[in-house]
Amino acid sequence: MQEKQIINVSQGVWLDERWLHKAGLGSRVQVELRTGEIRIHSSSETTEVAKPSKKGWGTFQTLGDNAVIGCLKNAAQNHDIYLYGKRL
Repeated sequence: MQEKQIINVSQGVWLDERWLHKAGLGSRVQVELRTGEIRIHSSSETTEVAKPSKKGWGTFQTLGDNAVIGCLKNAAQNHDIYLYGKRL
């Protein structure tokens, strides 16, 4: 059974839970964006969210270990200048 409805978008689109249930999508969905269309697929209830690894977190924490203190004047205030070379 196919149902269609034209929706005028003002601030977003709300899909009624009944439509998701009728389509057999369940309570978790995956949204795929392509030019000219948005697709909604069912998503496995057991899909796991990637957890940060201890090795990766350790690497991140060591990024500042070799930093030279005091080389950048007003680093917090001039953050964009030092990183991107532009003034706001």
